[in-house]
Amino acid sequence: MAENISRRQFLYAAAQLGAALGGANLVGRCLRPAEASVPQSSIQRKLIVVLFGGGTRSSESIDDPTHRYIPHLWNEMIPRATLFTNMRVEHKVVHPNSAGSIMTGHWEWDDINWTRPVAHPTIFEIYRQARRAPDTAAWAFVYASILARTGESLAPGYGKAYAANVVEPPTIPRTTAEEMDRRMQQAASLGSADAEARAAHACAELARQTSHISLDGLRSKDARSFLDTEYARWKAGSGTTSHDAFLADRAIACMRTFAPDVMAIDFGEIDCAHYGSWSRYVEAIRRTDELTWRLWQATEKIEQYRGRTLMLILPDHGRELDRPGHWGFIHHSNFYTNEGADEGCRRVWMIALGPGVKAGCRIEKPVPITAVAATGLEYLGLEESAGTESSVWDLIT
Repeated sequence: MAENISRRQFLYAAAQLGAALGGANLVGRCLRPAEASVPQSSIQRKLIVVLFGGGTRSSESIDDPTHRYIPHLWNEMIPRATLFTNMRVEHKVVHPNSAGSIMTGHWEWDDINWTRPVAHPTIFEIYRQARRAPDTAAWAFVYASILARTGESLAPGYGKAYAANVVEPPTIPRTTAEEMDRRMQQAASLGSADAEARAAHACAELARQTSHISLDGLRSKDARSFLDTEYARWKAGSGTTSHDAFLADRAIACMRTFAPDVMAIDFGEIDCAHYGSWSRYVEAIRRTDELTWRLWQATEKIEQYRGRTLMLILPDHGRELDRPGHWGFIHHSNFYTNEGADEGCRRVWMIALGPGVKAGCRIEKPVPITAVAATGLEYLGLEESAGTESSVWDLIT
């Protein structure tokens, strides 16, 4: 079997293919939405957690005076939402550790053995067990296999029987990545923009035709049939081969097909920053902003989600500050020692948007990212597991 390339290798290969709020005052009075917009029963409610995965610094997002890389979040969503400006990543600054902790409300994986499930019940498992919901009621769309175990726990009474369906994007063999790199380098040597465009188109087609997709994270025949159909549609298409766009499109298709009650979409192409290209890094933030906006638009267009969906949006963690002797935006600390985990890594933000949430509020107090699980569960009318970080629902309503 052909060896698959790593997530970062894919991001590198993909890279080769490659207005502000004005006078609005987010620090001012909070506006409570009309009570009629709040769902009458928690049974009707939907929860969607969106991660700006890959590590996003506040300096390129909410703290940028122009907000040029997050125009949809800043201009369309934040004015209708509560914005937390000091969400904290207090343990390992690594994607699976942070994402898993967000999904359970506990700090997960002190080490980097991501092949085992998280230790505490996930929001998916708690929901499915409490509501006796089928697997198609809970989905996680994740950008890499290192996140495949964030929808399932080792907690007694939970586990596979209540886990989420987990969708990963297609992968390509190493030989395909090498051929794509060869073609792009050859086109670049010609000094022709047209030649590079033709090579990029050919590489995208090659990636589609040689790709495959994992069904390992799917829990039922219905879930596998859904992904088979969606993958075949993507493979026959001619649009972008972006991993994150694939996840967003499949998540929206899933909403239309199954109307799941609990979803997480963990984007990750921002992690291309590890290759040292500032332009690719901020381009990926802008793309994630666009895809997140599309997800929110879907909640307003699809009847089962309209007026009943809480969306919580936050980075999984940040990236290092620009300072002498450090890597800056290129890295987000040492995986093994946590060396380099500074405020750029540990201070992120969260947008809470949905019925009953105060509009135009800005909350500066420190809040751990582990508060997400209990907040979402409280909105759904459910109890979090023992020891979970407290909900902040009372701060946003």
